[in-house]
Amino acid sequence: MTYLTDPNDPANLDEFLMITYTKAAAAELRGKIARKLSEKIAQEPEKTHLQRQMQRLYLAKISTVHGFCGDILREYAYRLDIPADFRVADENECREIRDRVLEDLLNRAYESEDAPEFRAFIESQGLGRDDRLVPQIIEKVYDSARCHLNPQGWLRECLRLLETEGTQDAAQTLWGKSLMDDLDEYLESQISVFRQCLRQMEGCGGLEKPILNISDTLHQLEALRKKTTWDEIVAGREMDYGRLVFPKKSADPELAERVKAARNACKAGLEKKLRGFADDSARILADLRQSAEGARGLVWLVEQFSQDYRRAKRSRRILDFSDLEQYALDLLVGKSRGTPTTAAAEIGSRFREILVDEYQDSNAVQDAIFDALSRKRRNCFLVGDVKQSIYQFRLADPGIFLEKYKEYVSPEKAQPGEGRKVLLSHNFRSGAEVIEGVNQVFTACMTPKVGGLYYTEAEALREGVPHGRLPDPGVELYALETVSDTYAEEAAFAAGRIQEMLENGTLVRDKESLRPVRPEDIVILLRSPGSAAGYFQRALESRGIRCATGAGTDLLQTREVETLRSLLQAVQNPRQDIPLLSILASPVFGFTADDLAKIRAGQTKGSFYDALLDSQEPKAAEFLRVLNVLRREARYSTLTGLLEKCLAQTRMDSLFAAMPGGETRTENLQTFFQYACDFENGTHRSLAAFLDHLDRMQEQGLVVTGGAGGDCVSIMSIHKSKGLEFPVVFLCNLSRRFNQEDLRAQILCDKELGLGLSAVDRKTRVRYPSLAKRAIAVRMAAQSISEEMRVLYVAMTRAKDRLVMTYASQTLEKDLRTIALRRDFDGGELLCREADCMGDWVLLAAIGRIEAGALHAIGGRPETLTHGECLWRIEAPKPQKPETQAGIEVPKETVSMPKGLEEELKAALSFRYSHTAATRTPSKQTATGRKGRQKDAEAAESAGNAKTLERNWRQPDFLSRQASGKTYGSAMHAALQYIQYESCGSSEAVSQEIQRLVEGRFLTREQGSLVRCDQLARFFQSEIGAKLRSGTRYLREFKFSILDEGRHYGEGLEEEQVLLQGVVDCALLEEDGITILDFKTDRVTEETVAAAADRYRLQVETYADALTRIYEMPVKARLLYFFGLDKFVEI
Repeated sequence: MTYLTDPNDPANLDEFLMITYTKAAAAELRGKIARKLSEKIAQEPEKTHLQRQMQRLYLAKISTVHGFCGDILREYAYRLDIPADFRVADENECREIRDRVLEDLLNRAYESEDAPEFRAFIESQGLGRDDRLVPQIIEKVYDSARCHLNPQGWLRECLRLLETEGTQDAAQTLWGKSLMDDLDEYLESQISVFRQCLRQMEGCGGLEKPILNISDTLHQLEALRKKTTWDEIVAGREMDYGRLVFPKKSADPELAERVKAARNACKAGLEKKLRGFADDSARILADLRQSAEGARGLVWLVEQFSQDYRRAKRSRRILDFSDLEQYALDLLVGKSRGTPTTAAAEIGSRFREILVDEYQDSNAVQDAIFDALSRKRRNCFLVGDVKQSIYQFRLADPGIFLEKYKEYVSPEKAQPGEGRKVLLSHNFRSGAEVIEGVNQVFTACMTPKVGGLYYTEAEALREGVPHGRLPDPGVELYALETVSDTYAEEAAFAAGRIQEMLENGTLVRDKESLRPVRPEDIVILLRSPGSAAGYFQRALESRGIRCATGAGTDLLQTREVETLRSLLQAVQNPRQDIPLLSILASPVFGFTADDLAKIRAGQTKGSFYDALLDSQEPKAAEFLRVLNVLRREARYSTLTGLLEKCLAQTRMDSLFAAMPGGETRTENLQTFFQYACDFENGTHRSLAAFLDHLDRMQEQGLVVTGGAGGDCVSIMSIHKSKGLEFPVVFLCNLSRRFNQEDLRAQILCDKELGLGLSAVDRKTRVRYPSLAKRAIAVRMAAQSISEEMRVLYVAMTRAKDRLVMTYASQTLEKDLRTIALRRDFDGGELLCREADCMGDWVLLAAIGRIEAGALHAIGGRPETLTHGECLWRIEAPKPQKPETQAGIEVPKETVSMPKGLEEELKAALSFRYSHTAATRTPSKQTATGRKGRQKDAEAAESAGNAKTLERNWRQPDFLSRQASGKTYGSAMHAALQYIQYESCGSSEAVSQEIQRLVEGRFLTREQGSLVRCDQLARFFQSEIGAKLRSGTRYLREFKFSILDEGRHYGEGLEEEQVLLQGVVDCALLEEDGITILDFKTDRVTEETVAAAADRYRLQVETYADALTRIYEMPVKARLLYFFGLDKFVEI
């Protein structure tokens, strides 16, 4: 407003470029400007310039960086060879295109004989057996590259870094130096701690031996720090800590405990650091050279994907978000990424000032865009808070902000044209209680290594608007020692505290006054709601407190959207039983289980839709009428038109609006409708395409989010809460360990250290991290800890009036003891860097407060304590006793047993079922399973010695193409099942029959190639074969089921019956009896054929018994035909 009302040179609104992080923020900013202008115009109605600004307001460039890039790309599309009518694809459409492009790329790579780079990547990374990770790896590297000014150049630089020819010492590589620097920094910190230990111990008598031990360890640390080459570190990495023993009657037992804690922490931490120095330079460099082969293949794949993906997007005339940024850079600084172009000068000249909000979440590409448009940064106004930079997973780079934060100076010291830094420390959201609590925690914990900067007096928050003090502590911390299920017990405690607040009318601020808290004032913030939100939701609902997940409900899982989706599926294809039954049983049509059963009973065959068509029920007729109307509509209408018709015909929206939570249900239906509208604006607009898209979303675990109703406690992730504020914040799950899964990924990326791939031992196929991957993992771990610190800052600063924190652990005493002991030596700085969870930082600050007596009673008291201007409420509630679950005391007195009951119980417990053998024998048996029954006794005699499990590892297809006997046997049996016997007079005729079966898909091509036509021809030239060709009546693949006497299957089954099933290969039915024929493809010789036939005796006799009973004819012959010998054997 200062620019707009300048009396000498009033500016116009459209002379400002205002960049926000989200579209919502842009709309909010536009609204705020409109209100300010309205106020000014009301005060000075004679100033026509201000009135003109109201007209220019909607011409002003107030948008996200991607919105602005889209505008200038459409204006200058002719310079970039992109379609001027492009549209920006949403995430789902990009996902669909990427999946298709990746699939095509990998198929081509596998089929190509000229793709050595691809094979090198697969082999060098040990991905030959499972390549499911390959698409994810390609995308990860592609996305990382797109955040650099020159993606292609960054990929090439990654390969250049891996060129280590001529390097002798691993420390000379970029990654070796990074690991050496990290180790040096750690040793420096530990040396400082040990020197402080010695200073305190020297002032206490009788500690000569402990002092000697600590001094010796200190000398070893100093000696290790002086080593300058990689191999020197490897050779000297073994530490001898000796025995640290304090006198039993030490003058200062607390000092002894602190020294032991510091020493133990050093041992554990140094051991972890030195694991990266296990191999000498020769081995390390060899591994790097091997990983370089894989990196070349990976870069080739990424480049191929980039080209294919670009072509696919161009064919649809779309761009994605990274395209907007990269093409904007092409326009503003050229493809060479040099000095600003004439287009940059033209665009930049339109703006007096460039204002960027949430600058801490920018990346290098976005920053280069701002730089190209500004006049050497002289007209840039950048607003941000690096302590709230929590989007590193979206490739934001807080280092850009920190670089300018260090470079720029205060306005008083700035020279003309020099960057100025203005600290905006006043907080207009929170009360003094919350602000003091935030400052206490981050003063104790935030450093350049953890968080990005020191949290000094300059960075500390100040109350922007004076608030009246609350009558009780505004910051609460509860340390809970849990018994079994930490999540459930913590959730129960938090829900109980919320219930207590609501019932007692805990006060919160409302403008200038205080009022009782309401459910909608309260939010539960979780670092990872996916694993814990359900516990809190159940705990709240069990107390009658409504709640909603602020992260949004998955629309596809809500009852109302599931119902509408089922109706759409039924419209597309009513023969899908599950969606059809779902819509019938829904409140929309109200079919009961009895109704559905009655309809199905009337028509038991076909789909349920067939049964509906045959039904005479009035409800069925009404449903079919509605369905037919909607199916006719679907042929001609748009997707959104069909949805409108569905709602109009069924009155579904009114029905769900009348249910409990109707407002939310209606909102969900409206959100789903809007989602369908957005989909319809894409390339695929049909109902079938929309339903397929929803199916893919669910398969990939993606969520379509909906809203949550009011008048309830919110549960949401910390990330979702950014930008919001709540009178009462419950910050829970503080003991949840940091997620380090990203550090274990197959491929790691870093903007400076490049690509980190694994090395593979080619003999054992064991995969392990290369030097590059280890160095990147160490850097990522440090960045991750800093990010977690900033996430905690965002969470704590969401609170306006009250901040309630809970830390739950089954090892609470140990956790508190460690923090209390290590806090005194270096202020807990090392502990902050080695933290496992956010709770470590909160407890580190809290345990030093005077109010923390409950914590001191459990874990000990630090040497120095502080107090703030505002009191905290710090408690350690005792765990619930196992015998008082749910508040119900279990009686402990013994109860006398009624007379005679003991005898009855003994009789019942000693009961023996008279048909025990039947319970141990399957009620269904197969004839094939009986073939070895007569050998059971012999097998039992030789079973005395346990046999070692023999594992037959499957050979990869590329090592062996020979078919197994089982595969050959299956092919021969399949051919005999479908072949026309009368057409098999010769080997050529048999071959033609097999070809017919392959073409008709009765056999696969592989099976067809395995069939021995000459063997089949010789069989059909035999006497039995000739009878089959001549038309003798026969059975083929005859399946039977009969009840057999149990005595055939074991002792104790004489009075039982067993269902016997089997399949007879072939049987000739002649007037004088039945001939059973069983085909065998076993590998036998003349010497072993008799023994082989004997194995099948019981099986064939079972066939004979079954056919005799079924056809009431005698069996005159039982034959086995062995194809390997072209021989019949009679049983």
